[in-house]
Amino acid sequence: MRKSATLLLAGLLAVAAASGSADTLRLDAAKAVELALANNRQIAQAQAKLDEAAAGKGSAFGAFLPQVSASGTYTRLGTANEFTMYAAHESVFGVPVFDPQGNYIGQTTPIPVAVGLDTFHLKLGSVDNYALTGTVQQTLFTWGKLVNAYRIAGLNLDLQRQAAAQALAQVRVDATQGFYQALLARKTVDVMNDALRQLKGHVGQVQSLYDNGLATKLDLMKATLGLQQMEAQVSQIESGAELATAALLNTLGIEPGTPVSFVEDLAPDSMAVELDSAQARALRDRPELKQLRDAVKMSELGVAIARTANLPNAFAQFNGSYKNPVGFTTGWDTDWNATAGLSMPIFTGLSNHNKLKAAQARSRQARVALAMVEDGVRLEVKALALALSQEAKNAAYQQKNVEVAEAALGLAQASYENGMLTNLEYMDSQLALTQSRVSYLSSLANHKIAQAKLRRATGLF
Repeated sequence: MRKSATLLLAGLLAVAAASGSADTLRLDAAKAVELALANNRQIAQAQAKLDEAAAGKGSAFGAFLPQVSASGTYTRLGTANEFTMYAAHESVFGVPVFDPQGNYIGQTTPIPVAVGLDTFHLKLGSVDNYALTGTVQQTLFTWGKLVNAYRIAGLNLDLQRQAAAQALAQVRVDATQGFYQALLARKTVDVMNDALRQLKGHVGQVQSLYDNGLATKLDLMKATLGLQQMEAQVSQIESGAELATAALLNTLGIEPGTPVSFVEDLAPDSMAVELDSAQARALRDRPELKQLRDAVKMSELGVAIARTANLPNAFAQFNGSYKNPVGFTTGWDTDWNATAGLSMPIFTGLSNHNKLKAAQARSRQARVALAMVEDGVRLEVKALALALSQEAKNAAYQQKNVEVAEAALGLAQASYENGMLTNLEYMDSQLALTQSRVSYLSSLANHKIAQAKLRRATGLF
C-alpha cells in the first residue's frame, strides 16, 4: 500500500514538473524580437496612425469627385402672399345714330361699355410649402490646390509608414537589449555562484588548517568575512537578475512572472563595418530621414497652396427639386437650376499674405531640421561603429584576462596549500577571476547590443 502511494506521488510530481516545464518560455534573441513585435503597444499605435493617414488620403481624393447632397424641408407661413388685380365691369349698349339734319335713324351694333370695376385676389404661394432637393456640385479649377492637397495627404501616408518602420526598429533594439541584459544578469549570477562555491571550499580548507594549527584565527575570520560578503553580493545580483527578467517580459508584452529559460549563450562574434558605406546607407534608409524628406516636400506643397489662396476658383452646381407648390400652381412638380461660377477673395486683411510667409518659414524649418538630423545620423553611426569595435576589443582583452586569472587561481590554490601564499592573496586571486569573468560576459553582451543599435542606426532594422 505504501509502495503504491509512493508511486502515485512520484507520478503526480512528474506531471507537475512536465506542466511547469511546458509553461516555461524558452527564449533566444530572435524569439524575443518576434514576441516584442507581436505584442508591443507602440507598434499598434503606429499602425492606427497609419490607418488614419490612409483614410486622410482617401478623403483628399474625394475632393476631386462631385459632391452630392439631398435635403427635405417643410415651411409653414403665417400669411401667404397675394396679388390684387382689378378688371372692368362691362355692359352692352347700342348708341343712337342721327342724320346730318338731326333726325334719329337708328342704333349702332351693341358695344361693351365699362360701367364699374371688379376686384380679384391672386395668391402667390401657399402657407404649406414642401421641398425635396438634390444638389450636385463639382469643383472645376482651383489652381492646383486640390492636387497639392492630395499630394500632401500621400506624403503624410508615407511619413506614417516611416514612423511605423521607426517604431518597429526601436522595438527590435529594445527587445534585443532587454534580452541580452537579462541574459547577462543570469550569467553573472552563475559566475557569482561558482565563485561562491569556490570560496566556501576555501573557507572549509582554512577551517581545517586552523583546526590543525596551520592557520591563524585571523585567516579564518577574513575568509569567513569574505564568504559573507560574497553571499550578500550574490543575493543582490540575483535580485537584479529577477528585475532584468521582469523588464524583459514587460518589453515583450508577456505576463509578469512567466518563467523564462534562456536557450542562447553569450559567445564572441564579429560584425564588419565600413564607416563610409554605413553612413551612406543610414542617410538613404533611416526612417527618420525619410520622414523629414517627406516633411520638406509637404512644406513646399504648402507654400504652393498658399501662393494660390487669392486666385479664383471655378465651380459648377446643379440643383433639382420636387416640391409643392411650384410657382403659382398647387400640387407636386419638379424644378431645377444650374449654376457655373467663380469665387475669389478680394481682401482678407492680409491673412493670406501672412499665411504664405508662415508656409515659407515652415519650409525653411523643415530643410534646416533635415540637415541637422543628417549631421546627427553621421555622428551617431560613427559613434556606434567605434563602440562596436571597442566592445569587440574589450571582449578579446577580457577573454585573455579570464585565461590568465584562471591560471593564477590554480597556482594560488597550490601555493596556499603549501603555505607559500597568504589567505588574503588567495582571495585576491579569486576576486580577480570573478571580475574578469563578469567583465568578459559584459563585453559580449554589450557587443550584441551595439550590433543591434548599429543596425537600427544604419536602417537595417
